[in-house]
Amino acid sequence: MLSTVLSYIFNSLPMVSYIIILSFSMNFILYISSRVSLTFAGIYLVGAYVTVSWAGSLLGRSFSLPGFTAVLIAVGLLGAAISIAVYGTFERFLKTDVHRMIATASLLLVFSGAIKLKWGTTPITYSAPFLKLGMVEIVGNVVPIYYFFMFGVAVFLMLALGWFLYRTSWGLRFRASSLDGDRTMAQACGVNLNAVTLITFGISGMLASLAGGLYAPIAGASYGIEGNALLLAALTIIVGGVGSIGGAVLTAFIIGIARVITAVQAPMLELAVPFLIASVTLMVRPYGIWGKELKH
Repeated sequence: MLSTVLSYIFNSLPMVSYIIILSFSMNFILYISSRVSLTFAGIYLVGAYVTVSWAGSLLGRSFSLPGFTAVLIAVGLLGAAISIAVYGTFERFLKTDVHRMIATASLLLVFSGAIKLKWGTTPITYSAPFLKLGMVEIVGNVVPIYYFFMFGVAVFLMLALGWFLYRTSWGLRFRASSLDGDRTMAQACGVNLNAVTLITFGISGMLASLAGGLYAPIAGASYGIEGNALLLAALTIIVGGVGSIGGAVLTAFIIGIARVITAVQAPMLELAVPFLIASVTLMVRPYGIWGKELKH
């Protein structure tokens, strides 16, 4: 029994890690800047393709974890730069949530088109991190070490964000500008809202590209994966609550483990599980498991 339970948990770790990072990419912009932006899904797509391309070209068969980590850092910085550039030249001119959703959804087509022009529609893979880090046996379950690497990165990023938001002076500025705060009062107290928004988009882009880069050695990079990423991120925010790091982590485990169990026991329902969980959550707790009623 214990071995079976642990098997479900271990096999869900890649999905859990991916959902944690990806969902908070969207959640962070929504919570801090009160904006609905779908650009993160396009950056996620770019992150997956660039990671596979760069890692394959630079590391090839001579895989090393420090080298792959350096590629992930570079991909994260690229995602941050793309997000800041898109905000500065495009998104900052959008005034309402309806305009933002329509415009950024259209922007996803631009990202998809650029990917199609560069890499085509044939999926590409780079599985060296998954294969060459080896396996470990835990209570009768053989688990790839890369699963723990992914989860460790996800936990580190969430702890770093939590420390930034609740232990630094800049984090205080971010929280004062968030849905829990008062942007007008924050600006009156000297908070530079433009700088806060710009950094927020940079962090969101970094998280989105890292989610794509980390998941690529397992799932590969394929044309159209941004749609699934967008749905999972939105459903995780609904279930976990807006702006909640704890909610993102808890929801990622709920959805990840539920999908693994369903894939084994009832494969036809696997894709429906996140929607069922979100529907039940909305009926029982409209603001999410870890969410609360916001001021705005």
